[in-house]
Amino acid sequence: MREAADAIIAYTARGREAFDSDAVLRDAILYQVVVLGEAAKAALAADPSVESALPEVEWSPIARMRDRVAHHYWATDREVVWATATVAVPELRVALVTALARLGQADR
Repeated sequence: MREAADAIIAYTARGREAFDSDAVLRDAILYQVVVLGEAAKAALAADPSVESALPEVEWSPIARMRDRVAHHYWATDREVVWATATVAVPELRVALVTALARLGQADR
């Protein structure tokens, strides 16, 4: 999840103009959103207690965003994707790093 978040953050560093004008960049961000959501779902499937153990991570919204992108891609709103990528994902990354550090797995 952290790697997907890092990729999204790196892609958005190119700026909003690049996001709006470059379909490849948008696709890369959307792909990483799907990866992020799949990883969240896999973590919960492997150990459902992780949701209560790591409440700082918003598991359900991550999974819902993945589902929206994967199953309703034609109706994906660029404003929502940009806001998710530039606001929610960096916040999620902080939560993930905090959670991993608490679990003693900061380098994974």
